[in-house]
Amino acid sequence: MEQAIIVIGGYNSLWPAYLRMARDLESLSGLQAVGVPLMPWHWQSATRKGDATNILEKLAATTLWARRRLKAERFILVGHSAGGLIARLYLSDRPVWGHLYRGLDHVTTLVTLGSPHCPACRPGRNQGTSTNWFLVDTPNRVVPGAPYAHRVRYWTVAGQWIQGRPSGSRREQRAFQMYRAFNGHDGSVWGDGIVPVDCAHLSGAETLVLDGVAHSARSGRGWYGGSMRIIRRWWSTVEAHVD
Repeated sequence: MEQAIIVIGGYNSLWPAYLRMARDLESLSGLQAVGVPLMPWHWQSATRKGDATNILEKLAATTLWARRRLKAERFILVGHSAGGLIARLYLSDRPVWGHLYRGLDHVTTLVTLGSPHCPACRPGRNQGTSTNWFLVDTPNRVVPGAPYAHRVRYWTVAGQWIQGRPSGSRREQRAFQMYRAFNGHDGSVWGDGIVPVDCAHLSGAETLVLDGVAHSARSGRGWYGGSMRIIRRWWSTVEAHVD
């Protein structure tokens, strides 16, 4: 059966920003790659409602398009940042915000790039379900960990670029604030500038940590999809385990 890659961009991103990444993945994998056509207003609408059905529907429609146009039957989902959280929800065998997608029936591999999964790094009994951001809390409540690992290969990729410091440079101070917001207790850790390494991990998933890789192009540094060289660092490991 034909296989294709679907790229899901991060929060408030413009989907054309991922076209180069999709082309690089095609060159490296020999598979066709498409992006989910998301724009900032899709994320903003979801945030206002506390419900990302509109984004999940975009992912489902992209999958259907790829089935018809590319003749693909199996898919590798690559989700950057919040896109990785959406991908987790898409796999669910239970309704999400009243809709059933069952992506697990046609997704073979899920790769998340700098996604704030959070459960492993937040203290307390309700780990990762009370971060006050619905895009984190919902997948950790509906599909905690890697519940379909017997059918879908889960990979989490974390960047280790900068350590948060409360009295450091402006970038270090911002990283400190972001890390503490995600892990709930300590910003003096390492991460990609937005998501701390431990929060990018997911119980039951394979994990890769990339030194020197930042969260997004906004950092001015190489990010997860910023170049063929960086993409190769994580894709070569993932590809070795693709059926």
